[in-house]
Amino acid sequence: MHPLHLRLADSTRGPIGAARDVAAEIAHDSDAFAVVVDGLAHPDEGGRNRSAWALDVATRSYPRRLAPHADALLAVAEADRNGGMLRRLLPSLLSRVPLTPTQARHVTDWALGILDRSRMADQANLLSALAAVALAHPDLAPGIVPRIHVALDHPAPSVRARARRLCARLDRRGLLPDS
Repeated sequence: MHPLHLRLADSTRGPIGAARDVAAEIAHDSDAFAVVVDGLAHPDEGGRNRSAWALDVATRSYPRRLAPHADALLAVAEADRNGGMLRRLLPSLLSRVPLTPTQARHVTDWALGILDRSRMADQANLLSALAAVALAHPDLAPGIVPRIHVALDHPAPSVRARARRLCARLDRRGLLPDS
């Protein structure tokens, strides 16, 4: 097992473990970055979650680093082994990746498929991933925008707030139907 995976699997430093340190290390090292992407498929849920956290932190400033790993992120999404932090962060990671039309359809199918069965805390990030697809692939917007629009009446304030921001972005791009 790679030393980075071992560090991320180690839970003795708390729920985040070494993820913060690993995020700083991989921010400018493509090889180490790829190793942490592979960690999203780690057999241990904690290792998967801390890998996701490290990637999230490392790509907030450099989201393009995820571009070569779109297929790996999709494979993790489709494996649906992503509980906890990975479930929350995977949509955010996918929303930062430029997707091909085929990949965008896979993300849309995945996100729409788990949206209603996800925890409220995760639904806002799923909506962001869907909006990113709609903005980059307007041909998919008709199947996505109504789901985001419905979230304006969601019981959770955080989901409603995210839906308002996303609807405003979609409206600026002319993707929100006239009400």
